[in-house]
Amino acid sequence: MGGSVSLSISLEKVKAAALLFSLVCVLSLGILAMIATAGTETGEFCPTCPDWTNLDGWLAQRDAYERAQMNQQNGPQSSEETASPPAVAVPEKVEESYVRPDYITMPGNLDEDGAFLDARSEGDYQAGHITGARNIYWKDLQQNGNLAPSLLVKALEEAGLDESEKIIVYGSSDDEGGAFLFWALSYLGHENISLMDGGIEAAQEAGAALSSNAPAAERSNYSASIRPWLLVEPAALESLLDQTGLRIFDARDFSDYGRSRLGNISICLSQDKIYDDRSRIKPPGTLKSLFERRMGPDDTVIVYGTPQAYHLFYSLRLMGTNATLIQGDWWKDTEWVVKNIS
Repeated sequence: MGGSVSLSISLEKVKAAALLFSLVCVLSLGILAMIATAGTETGEFCPTCPDWTNLDGWLAQRDAYERAQMNQQNGPQSSEETASPPAVAVPEKVEESYVRPDYITMPGNLDEDGAFLDARSEGDYQAGHITGARNIYWKDLQQNGNLAPSLLVKALEEAGLDESEKIIVYGSSDDEGGAFLFWALSYLGHENISLMDGGIEAAQEAGAALSSNAPAAERSNYSASIRPWLLVEPAALESLLDQTGLRIFDARDFSDYGRSRLGNISICLSQDKIYDDRSRIKPPGTLKSLFERRMGPDDTVIVYGTPQAYHLFYSLRLMGTNATLIQGDWWKDTEWVVKNIS
């Protein structure tokens, strides 16, 4: 009897303990729910009230909430603005030009104002020339291979040209006639002069219609103003070589340069470095790089190795270089010649 009563009392205690534990659990869950929903009475998210029952979800919600608040502070943005950053304007590349663009005439610009002067032989000229061009054969202006200024003045007068006119010179792509006349006119002091790039062949490629009729010309009176600094005479060579900032360029090919050259500081700059395989002068950027690696911006350059030197002289002047020229081979008999092969 007594044992039955004790067992009954024990069962009652267990039931009471279980009920008490259940009440504690319910109360704890209620408290957690209250914490989780604190500040959300209006249905809004509370960024300072962690949801301990789903912490990862609450952290994701908080990140989204903070991004939304930041967007509101920065103002509204279009979908295009939020999709990609604004494009950065890239400045257009500026094309380089020759330092003296007035010294070059492109074969497609035959309507350019000026008197065209054909440097080829009379036979080539009569076979077809640019309409209106006058003819002065460049080799007829030389004595012993050098320019005779009086012959050039006479030829210009017979062609009806004077010192005030713009003269556009051209020759053939296979000789130095055009470049020679450019140098010769520069030496005479002619101010307004240009050389047509590529010669008569380039003009034909550009669609020029050639003529066989020579224009009538009234004899003119040409007044020359010689520029002696554009020609190196034997008596002046020593003083030039003593100058600082002097460069010497050999216009011949490398084999000739290897056999003999003017001094140990001379540099070979053959025609293939300046003109392409169609006898068109290379772009200004190419010439700029070519010359800058070999000289300073204020240097004086002596070019030698005629007749190729006339082309080199022209390219240097086109790029604004202070250049002068040696005619002929007299430099080979000076004390400054360097010979490697006898």
